[in-house]
Amino acid sequence: ADILVAQGEKVAAEIGDGARFEALDVTKEEDWTQAVDSTLGALGRIDVLVNNAAVLHMGSVENTPPDVFRRLLEVNTVGPYLGTRAVLSAMKSQGKGSIVMISSIDGLVGMNAVSAYSASKFGVRGFAKATAMELGRSGIRVNSVCAAGGNPEMFAPWLEKMMPFLEHTLAYQENRGIPGGATLEQIANAVLYLASDASDGVTGIDVPVDGGATAGKW
Repeated sequence: ADILVAQGEKVAAEIGDGARFEALDVTKEEDWTQAVDSTLGALGRIDVLVNNAAVLHMGSVENTPPDVFRRLLEVNTVGPYLGTRAVLSAMKSQGKGSIVMISSIDGLVGMNAVSAYSASKFGVRGFAKATAMELGRSGIRVNSVCAAGGNPEMFAPWLEKMMPFLEHTLAYQENRGIPGGATLEQIANAVLYLASDASDGVTGIDVPVDGGATAGKW
């Protein structure tokens, strides 16, 4: 599901019969209702929700206008709240479900120039922990994946501006137990674990996919 319809339909087609695409703006409650109703109509149940949509802003607090700060909170934090609410009825009726929040390394530790993004990702982690406590007795698990990396398209608009600081950026990624950023496949594998019955009984946790960045410094 995405607001990028052409790209979303293309990915679903590449995956094949095992995938469906839904047009969805995560900030709109009516879009969530439509996506959930459509999915239930086609499949009869919803076992997993991955709250993955996000936007990024890089800049000092002085260079982060209030409307930009609110936009990041709306997509990155309110979006998962709306998505979680939208699937609850179906998951509760089944007595089972797994909700996975995509947070970030910036939702575990602070860093300069990402105040809005960090706030939104800390927020979604807190929401995950509270809802894990609230929904566990309904058989619904809620966990977070905290990635040091992700979709290159989200970072692309900032790449040119970061070029003068490339040495510092690379040093930040190399100063880990496993150097470099997390790949999309590594992040997806962590999501699959939390989505599957392999993690039955696991709820309210943060899974850093960060090469040990939050464990210490090399």
